[in-house]
Amino acid sequence: MQFFRQVWQVLSFFSSPFSIPNSSTFTGYLPKTIGHVHWLIHSRHSFLVPFLEQMKEATTETLLAIPLHRRHQYKKMGEFEITHEGRKETYLVKIYNYPRLLQKIKQCFKHTRGFHEFNTTYLAARRGIPVEVPVACGERKYLFTKESYLIIRKIRHSQSIREYFRNTTPQKERRDVLRKFGSLAKKMHEAGIQQDAFSLDNFLIYAENGGMKIIVIDFEMVSVHTKSLPEKLCLWYLAKLNREKGGFTHAERIRFLLSYTGNDFISCKTAARRIESVTVQIQKKNARKVSRLCVCENKKFGVFKSTQFCGFYRKDHSREILEKALHLIEETMQDDVSVNHLRVLRLRQNSSSGFDYRSMKQLWIQANTLFALKINVPGPVGVFQRRSPSGRKEGFLVVEMPDNCIPLSRCPDWFSDQNLFSPLTRLAEQVSPFGILNKNLNCHDILVRREGNHLWCYLGNYHSFSTNRLSGETNKPVNVQTIVKLFQLHHASSMQ
Repeated sequence: MQFFRQVWQVLSFFSSPFSIPNSSTFTGYLPKTIGHVHWLIHSRHSFLVPFLEQMKEATTETLLAIPLHRRHQYKKMGEFEITHEGRKETYLVKIYNYPRLLQKIKQCFKHTRGFHEFNTTYLAARRGIPVEVPVACGERKYLFTKESYLIIRKIRHSQSIREYFRNTTPQKERRDVLRKFGSLAKKMHEAGIQQDAFSLDNFLIYAENGGMKIIVIDFEMVSVHTKSLPEKLCLWYLAKLNREKGGFTHAERIRFLLSYTGNDFISCKTAARRIESVTVQIQKKNARKVSRLCVCENKKFGVFKSTQFCGFYRKDHSREILEKALHLIEETMQDDVSVNHLRVLRLRQNSSSGFDYRSMKQLWIQANTLFALKINVPGPVGVFQRRSPSGRKEGFLVVEMPDNCIPLSRCPDWFSDQNLFSPLTRLAEQVSPFGILNKNLNCHDILVRREGNHLWCYLGNYHSFSTNRLSGETNKPVNVQTIVKLFQLHHASSMQ
């Protein structure tokens, strides 16, 4: 019996060398073991202890009363509500599980993802970074770690920075938020907070004490360093953020960067040039990666096969909706059908896109390449091929249309409006770092979206652009000339 006890002690040591440390390491947290789950619970939220004690184990059904969408199969997310002192509180829960033996063995040599996120959030808060400190962290163990948990208080009436800037907000408040955002980004980098997922979705904004407060969220891909981040790494993360520039004006991006550089105009100007150069590199790298992945079965893309159709599609759109859209265009026998926000185009034998499998594959690669380059194009959803009973092959392209977007060919009178030339020129400038527009570009290839007095132009035809390895300075005059030619031709026609 003594022998087996010693063996168990040895196995326990190797199975969990990185268990949750003693609670004294984390100020304000209390240790609590419930069944096989070891918890660290913040003292302010100790009223959660009776709730957790009601369960023999922290099961998914109890902690995830309201399941949320998750991005990968080993993470579950959800919400639950607790009424305390007459006030209802909502909590977000993340559960990481480790079903495979290899995953269990890996946990013997590193902290669980739940504890990693808890620890990095805690360290960031200690360094003065505004965060929502986790309420509790837990691990369920037998011989190996089976699951890890993270519980965070949900902030009411909050939204991500991305959602905030999509809304119509007063310009004064918008400028103030941009300054705060730039200052926070600088503070993070100086504090040594390295957030690999540095995007608009990982910053939360909400009203507090008559103003708008911004905090950092989602520390799943964060590491904390003892020193400030190197300048080159800071520029890399700012360039990743710069990929979202479609939702911001040039002046707003400069305002953010001025705040980041401490209102140093010379540093701001230098940083802007370097960030733009790195942004182009990142976008080209991502586009090459997407061009390979989009024709394979993976997390984002799928290979579509049914009794009637075959092709490729994006997995953020369900197969059922796509099949419904494809059957609809078959029933109507039209070449262009809209289903909610989706547009389905029929690619006939005499179309420039062709109909065979090779042409379909090339079209899908081209569409996803342009989308990955952040060029203004309709979002590619899927491309499909069908063999009719007569043996004739047809192709179908499904795209996600921007709101209030119509082909320029349907509004020729707009060419008499000089305000159209500016968005067309911006489109030429946007594509120039990556390639050139087709010399035969026409108004059928351009989509226009109007919001109030503002116009945005999109490439409606994926084949109206071709990538090359030339610099933006070389491509820009060619693209501007193509736009000038298009505008002059149709402007003259509209004046007649």
